[in-house]
Amino acid sequence: MIKALLRETTGAPVVVLGLSDENMTRLMADEPIVVQLANLGLKPMKVLIVGGRTEADIAAQLAETFGEPRTVIRKEPDR
Repeated sequence: MIKALLRETTGAPVVVLGLSDENMTRLMADEPIVVQLANLGLKPMKVLIVGGRTEADIAAQLAETFGEPRTVIRKEPDR
């Protein structure tokens, strides 16, 4: 996996996570990837990357790992 911190021309940070075939294989085997943002010089926070065939599969994986109910603090709007 490639992990990098870039800056837009405005100075806003952009976190880049480049996934290899091996990373994708692990994701599809329900093996989440955890990235520590502090290692990129950002505030200490973990990023959990999950994968699944459908959004329902991902939701089920999260429920199995973290239990229910989960409170979503903030979610990017669907495009």
